[in-house]
Amino acid sequence: MRYLILSDIHANRAALEAVLSKAKGSYDSILNCGDTVGYGPDPNYAAEFARAECLHVIRGNHDKAAVGLADLEWFNPMARTSAEWTQTELTRENA
Repeated sequence: MRYLILSDIHANRAALEAVLSKAKGSYDSILNCGDTVGYGPDPNYAAEFARAECLHVIRGNHDKAAVGLADLEWFNPMARTSAEWTQTELTRENA
């Protein structure tokens, strides 16, 4: 079994698609090591990708923050703002 191991996607659709294009045909399954959302402009796309394509997903601190499972007090101001924005953008299915 060949794995593609991803982490820190941070809702960056363009970067994710570039990695998948480069890795095409070289893996059997995808493992996602967290921080699927946060910072980037496409949190729903990233969450849907993780749910549909990844064999296993570990929830990162930004993923937890996006659904209210992490205390934003420990985030720097930019990360906190991003997490709060992501909370408003995620659909119910992706939260």
